[in-house]
Amino acid sequence: MGALTTVNLSPSLESAVRARLSEPALDVVVAAAGRQATGAFLDLTQDQWGGAVDGAKQSFREAQVAAARWESEGKPGRIVFLASTTTLRPVHGAALDAAAGAFLTTIGQVGAVELGAKGITVNTVVHGWIEGEDAPGFVDGIPAGRLAGAEEIADAIAFLASESASYVTGAVLAVDGGFWITKTAGGSPLLP
Repeated sequence: MGALTTVNLSPSLESAVRARLSEPALDVVVAAAGRQATGAFLDLTQDQWGGAVDGAKQSFREAQVAAARWESEGKPGRIVFLASTTTLRPVHGAALDAAAGAFLTTIGQVGAVELGAKGITVNTVVHGWIEGEDAPGFVDGIPAGRLAGAEEIADAIAFLASESASYVTGAVLAVDGGFWITKTAGGSPLLP
């Protein structure tokens, strides 16, 4: 039986992931950069950037420590980073989300290259807005016509955390109802 470590997940996603991975077969780290401030590029402060960087570094560090332990013990493991859909399609007002998600996605792919032969997979789930979280008016432009249920994102995470995904590493899986492939470049549901 494996252990589950989570870092910086929203409350609804934390609950859904813990329910879905209550008894993981392998050790798993699920880590996000945390919720970032929104604002125009020119208005972002150094403190806001510092917070985004700190959240991403914390998630990376937890994953790094776990992977080092798994490697030394000769154990397989799963790392799943979480990033906002703005990582794939940056929009006005979401620079910090995009930057933090890009950091985790890129460092995850490097980890996948370096750790894959050791049975440690590293993947990223890029997720859209979740029902019940602060997402008014975000349904516009989502081909699925609705926000995600936290359990739908948790299901994708659970697959990547499973033994069935042993040959999936370095992947970036969009679980966003198709938002990133259809959103008009430069538009933003974050701003009026």
